[in-house]
Amino acid sequence: MKTREKILLIAEEEFSKLGYDGLSMNELVKKLEINKATVYYHFKDKRALYQTILENILDDLNSELESRLDTSLNSKELLKEYVKVYIQKIKERPTIVPLMLREIANFGSNSDTNIVILFEKMISRVYEILNNLDLKDKYKEIDPYLIDSIIYGTINNFYAIQMSDLPIGTVKGGLKADINKSLDFACDFITDIILDAICKE
Repeated sequence: MKTREKILLIAEEEFSKLGYDGLSMNELVKKLEINKATVYYHFKDKRALYQTILENILDDLNSELESRLDTSLNSKELLKEYVKVYIQKIKERPTIVPLMLREIANFGSNSDTNIVILFEKMISRVYEILNNLDLKDKYKEIDPYLIDSIIYGTINNFYAIQMSDLPIGTVKGGLKADINKSLDFACDFITDIILDAICKE
């Protein structure tokens, strides 16, 4: 693995555990077992490193959405596919959830303009999907950010509970023990709830 890739991989894991403010560059270089100058050779500073991690995550999500949101699908199927992409990415890259939750909790204080642009690109897909659904009258002007918040908020919170060491979510059904089953359940549940609520029959 190249040095830059190693820095990004370890830094993503550490930022997801400790947050932007909680991780010092001194702690990071100890984990990396390299000197600080090497990190600064690849990244201007801690903020630039953090921004690159967030950009990589959102670029990855947007690329997957572009390849998966086939226009031959109807709008209801597109919404489900949109949710599935995020679920799939969490399975591949579990650090997404704590990173996103921390950034939301900090009101995006550590995000630069480029992060906002990449996020807006994702939201634009929700907007397109909503525009092609047969919505109930009271939801015709629904804000795509609300739908996106319902999707990501529910998935992130659900996943965080499932992955925590706290004795939460241990009721029968096995969701606590099987994270893939949990995420697939969340995908179907969220999509069905949203579509049943906002679409005409």
